[in-house]
Amino acid sequence: MELTNNLGQSDSPYLKEASCQPVHWQLYSEEVFKLASEMDRPLLLDIGAVWCHWCHVMDEESYSDVQVARIINEHFVAVKVDRDQMPDVDARYQDAIGALTGAGGWPLTGFLTSEGKVFYGGTYFSKNDANGRPGLLSLLPQIADIYSKKRSEVLRSAAELFRQLNEYETSIIQSGEIGEEIIERVISDARRRLDDKFGGFGSGPKFFNPCLLDLLTLENRRLKDPTIRKMIELTLDGISRGGVFDQIGGGFHRYSVDRYWHVPHFEKMLYDNALLLKVYSEFSEESHKTDYVGVASATANWLIEEMQSESGGFYAHQDADVPAHRNANLELSQGENLSRHAGVSPRDDGSYWTWTKKEVESILSREEFALVENYFDLRESPNDTPDLPERNVLRIAMNENEAGSGLGIPGDKCAQLLSSAKKKLLDARRKRNSPFVDRTVFADRNGLAISGLVAASLSLKERKLTESAGKAAEFILDHMVDSSGRVSHSFSANAGGGHGLLEDHAYFGLALLDLFDVTRNDRYLDFAERIAATLFGRFEDKSAGGFYDRASDQAGVGALKSQRKPIEDSPTPSGNSAAAIMLDRLFSITENGEYFKAAERTLKAFGGSASRLGIFGANYASAVRMHLNLRGNLK
Repeated sequence: MELTNNLGQSDSPYLKEASCQPVHWQLYSEEVFKLASEMDRPLLLDIGAVWCHWCHVMDEESYSDVQVARIINEHFVAVKVDRDQMPDVDARYQDAIGALTGAGGWPLTGFLTSEGKVFYGGTYFSKNDANGRPGLLSLLPQIADIYSKKRSEVLRSAAELFRQLNEYETSIIQSGEIGEEIIERVISDARRRLDDKFGGFGSGPKFFNPCLLDLLTLENRRLKDPTIRKMIELTLDGISRGGVFDQIGGGFHRYSVDRYWHVPHFEKMLYDNALLLKVYSEFSEESHKTDYVGVASATANWLIEEMQSESGGFYAHQDADVPAHRNANLELSQGENLSRHAGVSPRDDGSYWTWTKKEVESILSREEFALVENYFDLRESPNDTPDLPERNVLRIAMNENEAGSGLGIPGDKCAQLLSSAKKKLLDARRKRNSPFVDRTVFADRNGLAISGLVAASLSLKERKLTESAGKAAEFILDHMVDSSGRVSHSFSANAGGGHGLLEDHAYFGLALLDLFDVTRNDRYLDFAERIAATLFGRFEDKSAGGFYDRASDQAGVGALKSQRKPIEDSPTPSGNSAAAIMLDRLFSITENGEYFKAAERTLKAFGGSASRLGIFGANYASAVRMHLNLRGNLK
């Protein structure tokens, strides 16, 4: 049976980029597992994303190589997955390969039986052996040989791993009562992990933990605890002054590679920006810090100007990498493979976002440059990024008055010069060949963006933010939600669909309630209730409580045969905690006690185990706080 590369039929930009590779890639489906069984071959699974730098490196170095492709095509059925399009597939294989190797991430490489069970895997594999790790040219023949000669052993170990993971998934979810101690344990873990010098929780690489910041803001409002306030301010100050915040264009990069918030991974994700917009907006009202207002305003403007389509939906993300040739963005959007441009290095991580000292000097007036040189601590050889040793990541080294004091520039003029300098730098940056923007519209991420903009509109008192949020909601309702309240996961220029997951329904349902609060438009409340009905009918575990990440009536193949009830926050809130908050919000608006009971069922389903999550149970703790408050009001 002769296979061909089938990725051209996908609407995913990540998969389309690989459609011209010599590997005979297939899409993840029931048919591909049947195919592997008929051909008596193992599957090679690659999971990645268009924003993932090392995914592109592996594609260009390994999967575009004819030798590697020949071995794969001869011995494997190759399957490529976009983790943004299929996060449920990604989550399960991350767990399986993580259990085998102790590590996960992207690109994720798995070797599977024809049933889809993992027997070997890892993350990035180069073409040749390097640094004590096998390359694909040596690894692939070994895997094929083991699968052929030791089949029963391979099948047995894969089945055992699958069984253990399912047992573990069940064992870590224990029901129990809910109370204050759940919230206290999260805050205690936050205190333990706090970097008391630079803010954030843990050491580098450092992620934002917006769900935790949201909980801390909620508890600070209630307790007026100066130690909680310090955790929030230390972290928000560190983030907003660092290179992880785009100092001239607004918006946040994905995470910091160091503990100082200095050097980011440069991709900008819609969900990070949506969640942090909400945090900065809400805490700016508590703290009255003008810096936070500025960060929220710049981020909201970036979302609307750079990430919102004319039809209303928000795009998924902006890449870190800059295609090396001028028409790359157009070609990427049409699915052309960059590797066909011989002799061209298709990726350049960070150059769009960074500056040499000479570049800045050439753009600004002498007075502007003198101020900016101090303000951003510009250097000839900053050593910010090893691959770009002369380029500066812009971060605030001192406040504007300090930057101007040694130059004899008065405070009012400092603000004026800094504003004009930032505008000139932004205008100059926009003339560069810009990173690719994935124009896919995801329901879950749009839900978060809508909620973030509503929070910002209330804090900043800007009507246009509510209008942009409403425009996005109308797009989702018109194109991605059916009359019964079923939400599709994604929509793009050429296709819509993808089964909506728990997060799609919960996040978008919450967004509709946020809009209802500020507009009193009954259409938003009506659809939120329809979405709740869909959660009850298609996602709820009727016996043990809580919601599955996938609809229970949806067929599963490969790892999707296992059921999961997510309660741990990742970069985004856990689906079950978001669902519980949505149900309690519906109860508060409608006074329908069934919503309150459903929220309580959901929270109690995890009550015996959630306190073990520490800071990664922050959104669950926020849901518990809301529910306890409502319960108290009922007495």
